[in-house]
Amino acid sequence: MYNLEPAKLPFKNGDRIVFQGDSITDVGRNRQDDSLPGGGYVAVIKGLLTALRPDLQIEIINRGCGGNRTPELIARWDEDCINLHPTWLSLMIGVNDVWRIRGSASGQVHIPLPHYISNMRQLLDRAVESGIPNLILMSPTFIDKNLNSDLNLMLIDYNEAVKQLAQEYNAIYINVRDKLKEAITQHPEVNWLPDGCHPGVAGHTIIGVTWLKALEGVR
Repeated sequence: MYNLEPAKLPFKNGDRIVFQGDSITDVGRNRQDDSLPGGGYVAVIKGLLTALRPDLQIEIINRGCGGNRTPELIARWDEDCINLHPTWLSLMIGVNDVWRIRGSASGQVHIPLPHYISNMRQLLDRAVESGIPNLILMSPTFIDKNLNSDLNLMLIDYNEAVKQLAQEYNAIYINVRDKLKEAITQHPEVNWLPDGCHPGVAGHTIIGVTWLKALEGVR
C-alpha cells in the first residue's frame, strides 16, 4: 500500500486539484489562504506530492467544510468548485447526510439515499457541464467506532451509490472506507478514528496514500 510510484501519477505542471467535502476534508483549513490545506488527508497528499514530485508545479485547494451534507455543497458549489476551474475535482461527502437520521440540528435533517443520489447527480452534472476534465469520487467512511452499527451499515449503501455514480460519470472511484476498515481490523490497538468518525493522523495518512495509489497509472 505504501509503495508509491510517483512517476506514474498523471499530474502535469499547472494542474489545480480541488478537494471538496465535509469535516473529514476540512480539518482546520485556512479560509484566507489556500496554501494552508489543514491537518488532514489533503495535507498528506500535498506533502507527499511535493516531496515525491518537486518538479511539478501543482496547486492544491481544500474547500471542505465541516458539517456539510450534499445540500450544503449544492448551495456553495459554484463559488467553491466551479468558479475555481479545477483540472481535478475530488469529492468525499455523505457521512452527515446519514448521521442526521439520529436527529436534526441547525435545520439539517437526514438525506435518504434516493435524495442523496439526486443531489450527487446535481453536483456532478454541474461539474461536467462546466468542463472539469477529471472527477474523483471517494467513498464515505464511518460514523462511529462500532463498524457494524446501524449507521455504518447504512453507509454501505451510500458508498455503493458513489461507486455506481463514478462508473456513470467516468470518474475515478477511491474506496478509502475499505482501506480504513482493513487497518482498524488488523490493528485495533491504533486509534485510527478517535471519535469513530474523524480520522487521526494515521487515519488521514491512510486516506491520503490510498488516494495517491489510486491515481497511479491514470491517464
